[in-house]
Amino acid sequence: MRMTVRPLHRLLLLSVVAILAACGRHHSKVIPAVPTPSPTATPTVAPGCKSLAPQTLTGSSVYTLTSNPSGLAVQRNDPTVTTQTCTYFSGITTTSDTPQNGPHPWNYVFAPSQASPYVVSVAQQFNGNHTLFYNQAGDSTGSITVSSLQSVRRSSSSAARTVNEVQRRIRRFSGPGIDTATVLVRYRGTAAQMRVRSQQIASSEGTTSGSEITTAAGTYERFVRVPASTDATSFAAKLRTQSDVAEVFPVHTRIALGKPALSVNDPHANNVDQWYLFADGFPNAWSYNLGGSAKIAMIDTGVDLNNTDLSAKIDFSKGYQTTTAQDTNGHGTNTAGIAVSVTNNATGFAGAGYNVRMLAYNIFPDTTASSDQQTASVADEVSAVNDAVSKGADVISLSLGAAQDYGTDFNSAGFDQGEHDAIEAAITSGVVVVAAAGNDADGGESGTPHTVLDYPAAYDNVIAVGASALRDNNSGTFAGSTEYVAGYSQYVPGPGLGVVAPGGDPGSSDTSPLHWIWNYSTSTANFATDQCTYGHGTLPRVPTNCTAFFAGTSQATPQVSAAAALLISQAGGHHSLTPARVAQLIDDTADNIGDPHQMHGRLNAYKAIAALTVDTGAYSGPAVQKTSPTQTIAFAYSNSGSNKPVILDVHYPAGVPVDVNGNFRIGDVPAATGNYKVAVWYDANGDGIINAGDQFGVAAATCNSSSKCTIGSITMTTVTAGFTLP
Repeated sequence: MRMTVRPLHRLLLLSVVAILAACGRHHSKVIPAVPTPSPTATPTVAPGCKSLAPQTLTGSSVYTLTSNPSGLAVQRNDPTVTTQTCTYFSGITTTSDTPQNGPHPWNYVFAPSQASPYVVSVAQQFNGNHTLFYNQAGDSTGSITVSSLQSVRRSSSSAARTVNEVQRRIRRFSGPGIDTATVLVRYRGTAAQMRVRSQQIASSEGTTSGSEITTAAGTYERFVRVPASTDATSFAAKLRTQSDVAEVFPVHTRIALGKPALSVNDPHANNVDQWYLFADGFPNAWSYNLGGSAKIAMIDTGVDLNNTDLSAKIDFSKGYQTTTAQDTNGHGTNTAGIAVSVTNNATGFAGAGYNVRMLAYNIFPDTTASSDQQTASVADEVSAVNDAVSKGADVISLSLGAAQDYGTDFNSAGFDQGEHDAIEAAITSGVVVVAAAGNDADGGESGTPHTVLDYPAAYDNVIAVGASALRDNNSGTFAGSTEYVAGYSQYVPGPGLGVVAPGGDPGSSDTSPLHWIWNYSTSTANFATDQCTYGHGTLPRVPTNCTAFFAGTSQATPQVSAAAALLISQAGGHHSLTPARVAQLIDDTADNIGDPHQMHGRLNAYKAIAALTVDTGAYSGPAVQKTSPTQTIAFAYSNSGSNKPVILDVHYPAGVPVDVNGNFRIGDVPAATGNYKVAVWYDANGDGIINAGDQFGVAAATCNSSSKCTIGSITMTTVTAGFTLP
């Protein structure tokens, strides 16, 4: 079972989002409340709502709730409950409120009894006090003409390349995965008591013992090889007759959860080739810390040790079914490249972790000329996990897994006792564990949707990572794209998934980098269609020119692992943050991409590290680039004669998002503003300046902050050189 509640204390940036209730946006149902002369911080909540104690932690943010006119009713509701209204605060403006730390987020509902309440979403965070404002007197709505929306297309100086290469299908779990040569034995005693005894028992059965696990509760477990003369089921039954044996468990196998395909050429760290770094905010996160005080353990198909952009980052490497960690599949090299490639060296790809160090483990057998579908034994995975902990790993990244088809016999798949215990012990010792959610939500394996998380992502306190993707309408540009959760990404209804990160979602013959995750592959692939083309012979045959398109939750996972490493490095290095604290920072600063399967949202490494440093100056408003398919904003302004607007909206400092139907709401212009204009803008090149090629329109009316404005419908036209705001 997944934990349903996170620890309460949070160190996060304010995320304020005014929901466009009048424009048909989804919002929590609200029940009219009678204004009271003083706030009620802990009202009696309805049956089915969580009972939460008042916030008492020092440094908690206090929200001052203001409005024009004052005296408006305001409630604080839990938006995560959709079946009823759970209200934890009722009062009238002007008043103040200190929210409980959980759940996340909160909705402040201004004027809940009016037809379209004004809703501001926040999270309780330790980043100073804040004032929320609703200008009911000046609350106005407008729209954009449909023809303007249909004509909008972004341009970019960095157009997407296309190639024509062989594609590889998504890798999915394909049936029971049991390592029939190994079992896990739990003994009745501690490691000190049972280590020698376990070897004696194995010797008496004509076999040998393998790696050890000491669980978080202190229980001693050990992998034991199944003798050639018997099978796992019979051997387990015989071992259970030993007085020193408490239980015997099956050992499962794992697959690499990626969707690898299409070798390509000419890698670049820009917002097309590595769009995922920009979506996650890594360039901004690097301005805080370069990750040099943290280590990531990559447990996968290994790493291309010949690739100098990766080998320079390796502190330790090991193979379990192979003599070295050399990758013959490409999956492990790809996930490692995403997280730890050398950055700022004018070579290949930028690693999300910048200067983070790597422990590289290969737990898979080598591929062959006839197959790249090998599986790994959990016994080897556990050995790698234990070794990574002993060598000072801060983060363990697991882009592998198997489905939740758990039974009690040796033909079941999914839950693995040894894997669970080793991961639990690692987390208890202070190591962050990140794992891929799985790639079968669309039912690609059997025709039946499989939404629950794979193991090991499904274990308690593991940061489970789903995959997001870009919808660019085949424009080939990142700036004009919107984000959604990929259809294959497993999400488990209810709590379980942590966040999503870019994983791609390509079509059957897709060649756009914006639909994949582009990074390194291995120069020693054995399977023919995995082998690099080196630009179809146009590039030197060196490992840093061996690249490939991949997609899947496997590719999303190392991005979150890198973000966790940056947080730990910023906090001071090894054991400076608990795994729970890292998860809180990542979960509570994730961007809302408006997808019901996103759980906390899409990773934003910039906001997470800014929250850790309590940087209240960091931008924490809505991500305009990720709010609607049109990417058009509306805004109030008063600075004519310039080509860079000074946006007046309190809750939308980068502009109010326009919904898919072209509607918007201006409800947060300060009461003292006086006259202002309303405009709509499509920033074609994303430079924050209204210039040639953008789309722009302005309302005919001049509005005033003291009264509602008839904005009407605005038509956008193409901006030409020399533009200034009217």
